[in-house]
Amino acid sequence: RGGGGRFTGMRLPFTVVHRDSEAKESPASNLHNPTVHSPGWASAPFPLFPQEITLAFTGAVCIDTLRVLAHEHFVPSKLHVSVGLVPKYSPPDHRSAKFKYLGFVRFANNGEWKLREQQTIQLKGVSCSFLKLSVEKPHSHSKNLCGQVGIVDISVEGDVDLDESTKLLKMGQQGLDFEMLTRGIDLDEDFVHTEAKVEGMGADAVRMVRRVAALKQDAEWAEDFDEAERLSGIVSEMTKCGRELEDAEARKQDAVASEDYAEAKALKLTTDGLKARLRELMDGVQRGRVR
Repeated sequence: RGGGGRFTGMRLPFTVVHRDSEAKESPASNLHNPTVHSPGWASAPFPLFPQEITLAFTGAVCIDTLRVLAHEHFVPSKLHVSVGLVPKYSPPDHRSAKFKYLGFVRFANNGEWKLREQQTIQLKGVSCSFLKLSVEKPHSHSKNLCGQVGIVDISVEGDVDLDESTKLLKMGQQGLDFEMLTRGIDLDEDFVHTEAKVEGMGADAVRMVRRVAALKQDAEWAEDFDEAERLSGIVSEMTKCGRELEDAEARKQDAVASEDYAEAKALKLTTDGLKARLRELMDGVQRGRVR
């Protein structure tokens, strides 16, 4: 617990209290407690835009970081962020909240890639009880025939303001769940490890791919298309190496378990080579060239 009546460094629990639409197989409630295989939220087919999702926290919070992981096929072109507070003596309801617009982020058009893009937004301790996300129309994708948008995971990190939450209670704003409010969720690179399992790669390989994908996006925005093409090729090779490495590591462990040490030795040479190639690719990105 931090000072000044705050619980700090938490992944803040929330409830989706409004969504403009949802697909039957991907309701917004999937965002409450996401699992490795959770599809997250997806809009209904052929929706009107923007699609809005409103999250309610269990009291007053101060948000430091917002992380949004987009669907790999239903990729939004843009995401607008607003925060809301409830006026004095009003019920704790998003419909009575006063919202302040903070800005927007863009998601890259990933073409036919299967990697999901995460946007990290630093909000620097902004105070609120509600968070509204307005999702713009999707980028085109061969597997998005119905013009849907989707979000796989939302992570909100920050502090619980117990003093302000107590004031809300005293002003008659009941319904605040302090047990949930103070419990939180430990932060342990949630998105990296979730994506690693989904993509069949180790966490280190996923971190490398993300770094290069972010550089590729910067190159696209700068209209440096030669650099974007170069980085796209590196992402593809890193992804291939990362998956082969994860498979070889698993087979090596199986060989050790069955005492097939010759096979384990051969697989160690394979994994060492793949790790070296990943390092070479990453070094090449930093130097601006890859052999």
